[in-house]
Amino acid sequence: MPESPYEVLALFTGAMVGASLWIMSTGALLPFFSATFGLGQTKLGLILSIQLAGSVAMTSAAGILTDRFGDKGVVFWSGVVMGTALIAASLVQNFNWLIFWLLVYGIGYAAVTPAGSHAIIFFFRQAERGFAMGMRQCGVPVAGVFGSLLLPVIARHFQYRGALAVAGLFTLIACSAAAELYREPRELRGQRISLREMFVEMLQIARERRLILLTLTSMVLMSAQFALMGFLCLTLVRQAGYSVAAAVGFFTLAQFAAIFGRLSWGRVSDRIFAGSRAMPLALACILVAVIAIATGSIGPATPPMLVGAIAFFLGFTAEGWLGVAIIGFAEIGGEARAGSALGVGLTWTLLPRSSLR
Repeated sequence: MPESPYEVLALFTGAMVGASLWIMSTGALLPFFSATFGLGQTKLGLILSIQLAGSVAMTSAAGILTDRFGDKGVVFWSGVVMGTALIAASLVQNFNWLIFWLLVYGIGYAAVTPAGSHAIIFFFRQAERGFAMGMRQCGVPVAGVFGSLLLPVIARHFQYRGALAVAGLFTLIACSAAAELYREPRELRGQRISLREMFVEMLQIARERRLILLTLTSMVLMSAQFALMGFLCLTLVRQAGYSVAAAVGFFTLAQFAAIFGRLSWGRVSDRIFAGSRAMPLALACILVAVIAIATGSIGPATPPMLVGAIAFFLGFTAEGWLGVAIIGFAEIGGEARAGSALGVGLTWTLLPRSSLR
């Protein structure tokens, strides 16, 4: 082995944090976009969904490219695309150009999850993969915590454009460092076959019954995650009368809870359910439905302690499940086709997020 499993995991988790810094902080920055451009609910939703639209459009292609060229190169070039797009968005003051560059950022973000999936399958035993992938996916809520604390402060002093520039630089540095330091094993450097052959194999994987069922479940959970997390701050400000600072505080609490959730759901999948990925996701569906009802009941009379508890369990349930689904997709594809299986599954999983306004 060229390096220990946990060194590999640390590198790809760092890349995940850098790549997700902006997308996970967008919800906390919506009040700044609203104030700058005077946007209504529909256009604010567009800021959120356009990033996912780009990701959905390219996720399948990103999976094929990862199988073809390996994790190392895809991590590097996706970081270049994302970082450049965010920096370019910070240089414009037009809403339409902002949307365009966020779309480009989303296209780059499509490769974040497939790139690194081969490494998790290769370096970790099945009994450890759920926890390992949960730890890697903790990079997303960690980015949410870090970004929701840092980027709104920058936006208050330098407007949203300063926040975009900082997120872009951080993305470039994190992904480039991960690619440079990762010593990719020969077995994971991609298969030198035609893209056409890989596309045919991906279509064969798409007809796998387990993949279809896992994808449908993930689509339901992703719809709940994005609706609840994406509009939590606006709900607290407009419906419950909280200040922007207080709403961001509750959002940050939810991101902290998501970190523990992703670790916990992965461990539960490995240990309690003996490597099953289906049973933990079924349990997650029930819990997310309960917390969604609780979130919809928040109003001016709701005690702050109860709001905090709802925010905590919202992050733990609505975001915590994703690592289990991702390792499930990757295991269906195996070492050789993990990227393609993830590309198919995540394309449909992310589709509800890109359509929400």
